[in-house]
Amino acid sequence: MVCQQLGFNVLVEKQRQIIATMRTINLLKFVLIGLLMSVMSACYDVEDGYRINYAESTAQFSVTPATVARGAVGDTLRFTILAKAETDIKSVIVTSSLSGKEGTGFAIDSGETDPLIDHTYGTIQKNTRQLELVYKYIVAQDSDNVMLTFSMIDGDGKKSASFEVLTVPPITSYSHVILYTNSASKTDGFSTADGTIYRALANYEAVTTVNQAVQESLDFIFLVSNGSALLAGPYDGNFSTNMKIRNKTKFKLLTGITTAAFDSLTPATLSYLVDLGKVDKGTTSISGIKVGDFIGYKTDFASTNSYKYGIIRVNAIHPSNCSWYDGVSYLIDMEVVSQINKE
Repeated sequence: MVCQQLGFNVLVEKQRQIIATMRTINLLKFVLIGLLMSVMSACYDVEDGYRINYAESTAQFSVTPATVARGAVGDTLRFTILAKAETDIKSVIVTSSLSGKEGTGFAIDSGETDPLIDHTYGTIQKNTRQLELVYKYIVAQDSDNVMLTFSMIDGDGKKSASFEVLTVPPITSYSHVILYTNSASKTDGFSTADGTIYRALANYEAVTTVNQAVQESLDFIFLVSNGSALLAGPYDGNFSTNMKIRNKTKFKLLTGITTAAFDSLTPATLSYLVDLGKVDKGTTSISGIKVGDFIGYKTDFASTNSYKYGIIRVNAIHPSNCSWYDGVSYLIDMEVVSQINKE
């Protein structure tokens, strides 16, 4: 009986050991599965060797453009990057939907401390928790708008800011654009495509190849009606003409421009000011103009210089005489800054 009892006890103990072993194996399976899932999940946060998903950092991070975020081909746009974090800043990365011209990148002035270990990947020097950087983007191609994304990564996570860079046409300036008018049909016109002034527009009404080219290039004319000076597109009813092509140039008075701003117009600021002034909502003529006015305009689709914006400064309006109109006429003296087609 004693032997039987001992044998039974041994059997029970072996069963207990087997059960314990099975429990240990199952536990290890759960651990291994958990680790595998963790690794697989981490792999989803990595792309081409770089982590792509981050928590939102609590750091202070700002990006400020030095001017309006737009420019013509070759223009340099500068952005100031400020960051202040509770943990070490690891990198500052700038990506763009369209690469800038050679010279695009972080700008470190001579004598300034460079917080970057390398400028390609934006890696920051160790123990850096506060920095100021300047990034310059040189517009490389027109007709395409560019999205710039600025990202800062620290020990807590990531913060980003994005800007759309608008590419705009180059500009040119025409000084002392002097037009005369004698009546609704005896008047001068102007082409923004090349700055040509056309005298006595009635001479270009006959249907010829040369005249058609002139009519297509005309963007605005000068008239005086009931003692009021006005600028009009050839389409406007104030202009009495038999021309077949009558461009619908739009005009709008701009009240927020200073002389200094006009004198320093760039492709970017001209584009910004005409957008701000809603020139696109203008009309085909503008009357009551006076010396010192700033007038925005947009050319017609049918124009040689189609869908281009510009700004006019009126420098003089007064009675005068000219050899191509009999009697007393009126004169307007303007300066015109216009967007142009890229060469």
